[in-house]
Amino acid sequence: MKKFIFLDFDGVLNTDNYQAQLRADGKPGWDDYGMLFDPAAVANLKRILDAVPDVRIVVESSWKVRGLDELRLMWAERGLPGALYDVTPTIFCEELLTADLSDPDSIRKVEGLAKGKEIRAWLRRHAGTDFRHVILDDMAEFEEELCDHSVMVNAQVGISNVDVQTAIAILRQ
Repeated sequence: MKKFIFLDFDGVLNTDNYQAQLRADGKPGWDDYGMLFDPAAVANLKRILDAVPDVRIVVESSWKVRGLDELRLMWAERGLPGALYDVTPTIFCEELLTADLSDPDSIRKVEGLAKGKEIRAWLRRHAGTDFRHVILDDMAEFEEELCDHSVMVNAQVGISNVDVQTAIAILRQ
């Protein structure tokens, strides 16, 4: 059985609290690839990978525009756990044209629709029929079909201990 983590970066691995701490300490929050990831969130991602060693990471973050090769290079240079398997396709979401971008709830719903389309398209093309998956994201509100596979991460802290347990349970169902 194939297993996948659909991984967002902003708010999941790079967190508001960590960026604030870096600023308070007078340290840079960026490197050549972008915002630095929170070591605690990265450690929690590693806990998921250790508990479900055959799981593959598929990037569903906006960072995917950099391309899989550059993301893999960043992953290696930053010494991040596991390996990046793939990225979701970019699919235009018509609902973006009419979304109220001043309303955070509207943004989350449209982002969920867009990311949901991309994740479903990726699964149709690559997963086959026997698979499990979990989505780690801080913003998107996914449609019912994907909700049972989604862990809504708190952007302040990133992947938490509770998120780890929830993700592992979803992947082991």
